[in-house]
Amino acid sequence: MRSSYLPLILGLTLFVATRADRSPAASKGVPLVREGAPAARIVLADSPSPQAVRAAQVFQAFIERISGASIPITLESAARPGPKVLIGRGRAVDGLGVTVPSGFTHEMKEEGYVIRTDGDSLVLAGNEERMYQGTLYAVYDALETLGCRWFFPGPFGEVIPKNQTLVFPMTDREERPSFRFRNIWYSGWMPVNEEDARWFGEWSERNRLNSLSALSLPGDGSVVRLVPPDKYFDSHPEVFAVGKTGEREREMVCPTEPEAVRIAAETIKTHFRENPEAISFGFGPPDGNPRCYCPRCEAAIQGFTGKGFGDPSLSDLWFIFANRVAEEVYREFPDRWILTNGYANRVRPPEGVGPLSPNLGIQSAMLSTCTLHRIDDPACMQRRIYAQILKRWTDSLKCVFVYDYDPGKSLDGTPFTSLRLLEHDLRRLHERGVWGFWTEGQNIWMVTQLNYYVRSKLMWGVDSDVKAVVRDFSEKFYGPAARPVEEYLWLVEDSLEENGAHAWWSRPIPWMHVLEKSEARLNALVKRAEALAKEDPERARVQVFRDVHDHLRAYAGMERALAEGRFADAGQEVERMAELRKAIDGAQHGLLPPENELVTGHEFSLTTWREVCADLTARTDGTQGSLVTMLPREWEFHTDPHDEGVIYQWYLPGTGGGWRKIDVTDYWENQGERDKEGRGYWGKAWYRTTFPVPSEAAGKTLALTLGGVATDRERNDSRALWVWINGNLIEVPSGRIHHFKPLDLDVSKWIRPRESNHIAILVQANRLEATQHNGLHRRVFLWSKR
Repeated sequence: MRSSYLPLILGLTLFVATRADRSPAASKGVPLVREGAPAARIVLADSPSPQAVRAAQVFQAFIERISGASIPITLESAARPGPKVLIGRGRAVDGLGVTVPSGFTHEMKEEGYVIRTDGDSLVLAGNEERMYQGTLYAVYDALETLGCRWFFPGPFGEVIPKNQTLVFPMTDREERPSFRFRNIWYSGWMPVNEEDARWFGEWSERNRLNSLSALSLPGDGSVVRLVPPDKYFDSHPEVFAVGKTGEREREMVCPTEPEAVRIAAETIKTHFRENPEAISFGFGPPDGNPRCYCPRCEAAIQGFTGKGFGDPSLSDLWFIFANRVAEEVYREFPDRWILTNGYANRVRPPEGVGPLSPNLGIQSAMLSTCTLHRIDDPACMQRRIYAQILKRWTDSLKCVFVYDYDPGKSLDGTPFTSLRLLEHDLRRLHERGVWGFWTEGQNIWMVTQLNYYVRSKLMWGVDSDVKAVVRDFSEKFYGPAARPVEEYLWLVEDSLEENGAHAWWSRPIPWMHVLEKSEARLNALVKRAEALAKEDPERARVQVFRDVHDHLRAYAGMERALAEGRFADAGQEVERMAELRKAIDGAQHGLLPPENELVTGHEFSLTTWREVCADLTARTDGTQGSLVTMLPREWEFHTDPHDEGVIYQWYLPGTGGGWRKIDVTDYWENQGERDKEGRGYWGKAWYRTTFPVPSEAAGKTLALTLGGVATDRERNDSRALWVWINGNLIEVPSGRIHHFKPLDLDVSKWIRPRESNHIAILVQANRLEATQHNGLHRRVFLWSKR
């Protein structure tokens, strides 16, 4: 026996049988517990691996939680005839002729485990090489067979059945994962304490996620590993990028500098020589759109632009550099991976690079792509481009894995449920040979809802029936309230699909429109669930379900109040959301964003919404000023793709033709300015309307507030927005126009009290085609300053 494991082994409940247990009939399975008493024992090899020991402890602990019986653990040399659970490799497993997955290569295809019954023996064993946790996964799979579930982390999300008699059904399965990389991680947008981290680690293990943590991955800024600045910046300044000001930058290499390739390749080869078990080396540029401005790099940039994937594209320069480094490493280490990332200005596959080195792999991370439509959806240009880019990468490279975002929208605390999309897309990506996922997740499990659990099922078995998974969840988690909850979950997805909205990381879903047809039915389903769940724990879970639903209703209510100009009421809905978050947090931390977010500056956070509602209210309730008139919600609208409107004076009443009505409380893409393939209009567009001004406004300092306007923010100046009052072009404050915050314009000298006034607004859309959020999107009003 390995001496280092002796204390651990001796700490287990050892058992030597004094009598032989009766073997069950083969058709009934292997008895584990009979009427609250152990009917089997757990058997380990005489020199068990640490993973096998831990797996035995896990199995023992959960069987005791289910049945109240503590199944004893023994070693092979002390085992006697009778029912047994063989955990991990050993003589007994080999004697049954069971082939257990084993081995580890740079292909990383050897992961797996077996669950097999043979007479009165249950075998739970898997590949434990390097980063593989096959034996643990076999145990958790077996516990799932017995009814255990871990839908969410922590006590809130687990379901442990109660049964004093347990028989494991006859089975003979070998399990292999569909994807090699199966990782979800918490990024820094939401708070994560030590307990959260522990719960999430347990949840990930129980649902068979595997980050292959020993891999070296291409994190943002990791390029400095290739050419450490402390070592080379002074002696080899030419290998570092030239910044806009002409100075060398320590955080980025010059991708066209031959010496940078030489040093980088030598750094990697030295790492592999000193770390013979390492199978990869990852590196990536800094976050954002880094580039080198030296004359050689500038001349080599091809100038490909558009689609919102970082302009101009750096892909040719970056992948020429990465490929040359990979080729040089390949000569000495053909079985090691060189990994980099296709992110920001490197999303596109390169156009001017020949065959890529066979040891080069990529983490493909497309931030600016819709997350509400499936790959190849004919109504979503962004998802078709996504599919084409991944097709090109998988055609060119063997090792391709995806970095994605879930929730793939703003972190506003509203649901992001995408179960059908996940089922469709993971199967498509599996067909393309994608190796797996590195998903940027958040500790807000009632926002992502079942997404992570369904991801875990599909990443292990891509053919999993998601509808069956949802039904299993509803029945086991909500008990008698299962049917209304299940219908609710699918109705939310149906409502999103029917609305046709597009969203992506950090952008909102227009819930007041999405719920327009389904809110009444959703309310009824929640009430039905409450009536059916009469006892805990189902009653407590339904209460959280109710609070999450009410939080969504409050969010949609806030949107409606803002659209109707009821700014104080919108603020009350924000406070209602804050109260509900506190209540939900009382059930368990990490279900919704906390009432006071750590990252308060994130757009669409509760803190930001609170500020927006307070700012708008203060302009109209006497705090900063008083409302003079709320301009109409419906205006005239006209696109101006050829930039002719100013010439023809469309800012005057009655000019031009082909105007239509539009609601100024929603982006124009959501109101028909999108073609059948999902491309939003992104040129210039006009809004105009008339509004009365009472006589009481005479002599007052008047301001016009645009509640929210999304313009070409890339231009970073005021020349993406022009405003005419009564035919007069007025001054728009200089500087960047923030799309989310109110914009005030001084209009005192242009307003005509006691008359009907005319306003025209010209907006230059954001040129990033992926945004799909442009134009006026909140009420416009006139107010008098105190």
